[in-house]
Amino acid sequence: MRPSSILRSLVLLPLFAALLALVPEESESQTIPSPYRFIEEQHDFGFFVSYLSENRGMVSAAPGGGALYGARFGTQLGSGVFAFDGTTWLLPTKRIVWDPSDPTEGLVNLGETTSLVAGLDARLRFNLAGPRTWNGLSPFVLMGAGLTGDLSPRSDLEEVLLSEERFSFGPSALGLVGGGTHFVRGERLTLRLDSVLHIWKAGIPRPFQVFSEEFGAEVPEDEWLGVWSIGLGASFRF
Repeated sequence: MRPSSILRSLVLLPLFAALLALVPEESESQTIPSPYRFIEEQHDFGFFVSYLSENRGMVSAAPGGGALYGARFGTQLGSGVFAFDGTTWLLPTKRIVWDPSDPTEGLVNLGETTSLVAGLDARLRFNLAGPRTWNGLSPFVLMGAGLTGDLSPRSDLEEVLLSEERFSFGPSALGLVGGGTHFVRGERLTLRLDSVLHIWKAGIPRPFQVFSEEFGAEVPEDEWLGVWSIGLGASFRF
C-alpha cells in the first residue's frame, strides 16, 4: 500500500468512527419511553394503619377516633379498570359512659371506658389508569359496604345503669367512599395511601331523648355518623 493511501486511511477511519457514534442504535430508535407500566400480578395481600377522626355524635356517646389497624386482600377483576378489596380492621379507642337516669340532674358523665371497634367490609375499586401504573402511581377511587360493632365487654362503669340506659354500638351497617393511590415499587411490593369516609349508625338509648332541650334539638334513636381516615399500607403482589 502506498504511503498516501495509508495516510488517507488514518484520516478517514477516525472520521468514519465518529459518524457511527452519532447514529442511534436500532434498539434505541425503536424504543419509545412511556410513563405507563402494566401490572402483571392480579392479586395482593397486605396490612395497613390508618388514623380515624373522632365523631361521637350528638350526645357524645359513640366511640372516639384513633389508630386503626387492618389487613386487606385485593384482586383485579378481569383486564379492566375495576378491582375488589376485602378488608378487616380493629380500632382500639374509648367512649364516654353517661348516666341518664335522673332528668333533673342532666346527663352525668361516669367516665371513659375502653372500646374495641371491629369492621369487615368489601370495596369496589376503580383504578383510573386501569391495570397499570403511571410513573409508578396507580390512583383510584372506591366505594364499599360492610358491618361494624364494638367487641368490648360491658364496662364496670355501666353496672349502676339499667339495661335500657346503656349505650351499645353495633352491629351496624357500614358504608365507605374514598380514594387514594398505589405506589408500585419493585417486582412485588406495593405501597398504598388512601383517605376513606366511614359511615356507621349509633343507636341512642331511649332515656337520652328527654334531654333534647339540653342539646337544642330532638335526640334521635339512631344517628348516622361519618368519620374520615387517612392511612398507609403495604402489600405483596402475586
